[in-house]
Amino acid sequence: MNLSAIEFRFLRGLVAIARAGTFLAAAQQLHLTQSALSQQMKELGARLGLTLFERQGRRAILSDAGRDLVDRIGPLIEQIDASLLQSSSAVQRVAGRLRVGATQTYLRAIALPAALDMIATYPDLRIDARQLPAQRLLADLLDGEIDVAIFPETGPHNSLSQVTLLKEQLAVIGTAKALLELGEMPSLKSLEGHPLALLNRDFLMRQNIDKQARQDKVRLDIRLEVSAMDDLITVAMQGRLLVVGSGLASLEKTGLKSLKLQGKLLSRSAVLYWRRDRALTGSLLSFQKTVKRISEELACVA
Repeated sequence: MNLSAIEFRFLRGLVAIARAGTFLAAAQQLHLTQSALSQQMKELGARLGLTLFERQGRRAILSDAGRDLVDRIGPLIEQIDASLLQSSSAVQRVAGRLRVGATQTYLRAIALPAALDMIATYPDLRIDARQLPAQRLLADLLDGEIDVAIFPETGPHNSLSQVTLLKEQLAVIGTAKALLELGEMPSLKSLEGHPLALLNRDFLMRQNIDKQARQDKVRLDIRLEVSAMDDLITVAMQGRLLVVGSGLASLEKTGLKSLKLQGKLLSRSAVLYWRRDRALTGSLLSFQKTVKRISEELACVA
């Protein structure tokens, strides 16, 4: 295989088709004709010795080999694009207004600390930070109402780029006395018989807790349901009920302790999302860099 004969624009074209969903939409984004893009993909497949697309009726869809290649090179192409943009002094300037959204826990633990660091460094920058539910953040990103958002991973989205910031295991949260009898590695089974407070069923976190409980055949004694993680922390500080939620929310809360819960469905990732067609300005690039640093620090203590 002659790798040097493979042109970068062919790889970019393959990723564009995967993101856009059709040859026509990708060709329009790349300012090519559909036939020119099709010819590029035939040449790329021939040079790689791979069948990149399969026929499904009248449509050509990515084969398993094509999807695997996109998964490997897509993030690399995005990194190259970001590096090229950073080489421009105009783009490097961190100024103007950046609209940031996050769910409650990730706003307090990641987005707000990042915003404070940035405005202390860049006097010409203004940040609009909003706390919203994950589904509203997703909709606002797609509608262009916000520039960047942090919320629990909900799967890949064709119109969005994403970077995983940290992975966390949900925890049981309470006073040291309340957690004393649970042991160091509790599960939902350990919580049977303990009165609990949880988020309500509108939240993905709660839905996953319920699924894990059904899978483990555990009956939880849920006495109180609330609509914000901050409210759960307030409840936990009273010492009357145990709370199941994000351990990040309990960091630096005097008198509270958290224990990670065992269970595959009780893990989640904080993901940074932005629109693929959004220009990677200096402000957005700086925010990405700052939240990654803060997330790495959190991962060491959470």
